Amino acid sequence: MKTPASTELADAVASGRVSFSHPEGREWDVPRICPLCGRRMVVKLNPFGWVATCSRHGEFRSEWLER
Repeated sequence: MKTPASTELADAVASGRVSFSHPEGREWDVPRICPLCGRRMVVKLNPFGWVATCSRHGEFRSEWLER
């Protein structure tokens, strides 16, 4: 999947306008649904975190939540 150049997802989450939702009882799980459009995201796990990519709104990295 080609990653779009858009930073809309990262900007929205970092500003606090939207947040990732998780299934009840799975708050520790990685986000799988884009909070902007409701589409399923591609999520890649690595030893240090995760990268979630929406086909329309760009990517978001777990380390950006720690800032």
